[in-house]
Amino acid sequence: MLIAITSESMDLNSFVTEKFGRTPFVIFYDTEKNTFEFLRNPYANIFGEAGIQTAQFMIEKNADAVITLEIGIHPLRLLESANVKVYSCAKKQVEEIVNQFVEGKLPIVQHESSQKVVSGERKRRNRDKNF
Repeated sequence: MLIAITSESMDLNSFVTEKFGRTPFVIFYDTEKNTFEFLRNPYANIFGEAGIQTAQFMIEKNADAVITLEIGIHPLRLLESANVKVYSCAKKQVEEIVNQFVEGKLPIVQHESSQKVVSGERKRRNRDKNF
């Protein structure tokens, strides 16, 4: 299984990034070979749709799973449509997150439970109260 992990740097001691699409690096971990590949995210600084492009990048690299802190609804749906499972985690070092994944301790994110979607719903409700 190939896992893509959003990362602040090209190091297992770095922390998982908060923003999926703007992650500067992606660390790919192959669970069968126990190997890591460290890549720069080519879409971290694009003007729009960084999340969609980053998700497509992971799909093209044949990721079976993604681990991140926060993900938007559109990249989440794209990953789900490609049968890539998305897992959420706390802001910890990549090495620790990989161990938690292997132990089965990370929850799966589904578009109904996406934190970014929940945040958006709260904002809409607050706007409605102002009218």
